[in-house]
This record gives sequence, structure tokens and C-alpha cells, in this order.
Amino acid sequence: MSRRKRIDRKNQHASVEEQNSEGDLQQALEQAVTQHGEGNLIEAETAYLHILNTIPEHPIALHYLGVLMFQRDEHSDAKQMIEQALSIAPDYADAHHNLGKVLHELGDFNGASESYALALEYDPKSAETHNFLGLTYEAMGALEQAITSFEAALTLQPDYLDALNNLGNSLRILKRSKEAINVFQKAIDIDPNFFEGHHNYANALQDLNQLEEAASSYRRALEINPDFDETKKNLGTCLLGCGSHREGLKYLQQSCGVIEFTNSENLNWRLFYK
Repeated sequence: MSRRKRIDRKNQHASVEEQNSEGDLQQALEQAVTQHGEGNLIEAETAYLHILNTIPEHPIALHYLGVLMFQRDEHSDAKQMIEQALSIAPDYADAHHNLGKVLHELGDFNGASESYALALEYDPKSAETHNFLGLTYEAMGALEQAITSFEAALTLQPDYLDALNNLGNSLRILKRSKEAINVFQKAIDIDPNFFEGHHNYANALQDLNQLEEAASSYRRALEINPDFDETKKNLGTCLLGCGSHREGLKYLQQSCGVIEFTNSENLNWRLFYK
């Protein structure tokens, strides 16, 4: 009887040690993710590697270490690390999603679309994954499929500004600029300071030769982001089309080159690119 009690106490002691070890690893992982989220990549990497030294097949540490590598543009290593995580946890939706991002960056659009599709099998309500799948379809030239994906994202999250912006851009590529205008307007209504919404709304207006309205929207975009050269260039083009030559050339000068005027009252100009 006494011997049995001693064995039980020994087993109980081992169990407590295991629990403490698991608790330490969980705490280490939480601290690593916090460091990662705050942009302290060296500290986060050290913490992930510490976890992996203890448990080499820890799928969460492998996945986040792969994400960290992706952020440092180490795309091949990131791919290998996330694939290793998925070999251990095949139903890890976030890892499939991030593998899709890595493959997209590597130019493997077919592989990226397959990874996003797998992510959606395990997490079909991820608006972000639908949006990124749409971007991959757009890169493949499959614009109708891209639109379907963006719309799926917006069904799940109607105020998803990036999905609205991406949907509008795909519509523009398909020469459906009137529809795109409505989409960009919806984004602006949600967030009046959404720079991309104003810039692309103006692009769609310019597609339809509504130059004065487009110029107004480009001006609003520049109020939000005064340093975006493409907006300045497009505004300059619109102003030239509206007959505001000097102001138009001023914006073109700021965006892409040096403008020199002649002394003649007739406006002649030469545009030199830097």
C-alpha cells in the first residue's frame, strides 16, 4: 500500500512538471506573438526558435516563423516553413491563407489559388481569404472569378474597404466603369478619408471622360495623401483636358518631370522626364 502511494506521488509530480512545461511554452508563444505584432522581429524569431528547440513540430511556431520570414522577403524559406506547419496540421486555415500569400508573391498563382481554396474549406467565413483569392484570380486574368471572390468577401463583410476597392478595379479592367463608380462611392461613404477610394473613383470618372468631376476627386485624394505621384499625374492630365494648362502642367511637373515654358504668350511646353 505504501509503495503504491509513493508511485502515485511520483506520477503526480511528473504530471505537474509536464503541466508547468506546457504552460511555459504557451506563455513563450504568447510573448513571441506579441513581440511579432509589435514589429520586434528579432525578439520574436528568437522566441519561436526557442519553442521549436523544445517541440520541433510545433505547427503554430512554424507557421508564425514562416510569416516572419515572409515579412523579411525570405519567400522561399517562408514557403518551406509554412508547408512544414501544414504537414503537421493540415486543417490549419490561417497557414493555408498565408501560404497563398507567399505563393502569390513567388508568382505561383495556381498554387496560391489552391492554398486559398483550402483555407476556405476550413474557414469559409473568412472575408480576408476571399479577398486575397480574388487578387490572385485578377493576377491570373480570371476577372469574373475575381469579382465573384470580392463579392463573396463583401457578403461576409459589407464594409470591407479593400474588397470594395479591388472589386471596383476589376470592374474597371472589364470596361465596366459605371459600375465601378458605384462601388468606389460606397467605399467613400463608409470612410470619407479612404484615399484609394477617392483616387480610383476619379480614375473611373476619367475612363468616362468626366474630367471635371475626376479632377475634383483627385484633389480630394491629394488632401488625404499629398505625396502620391500617380494622383498628381492623373490630376494634371485631367486639368489639361479641361483647358487648365498651367495648373495641369504644374501637377505633371511635380509627378514625373521638369516643365519648361517658353516666353511666348501662346502656351507651348516641353516635358522632360527625369
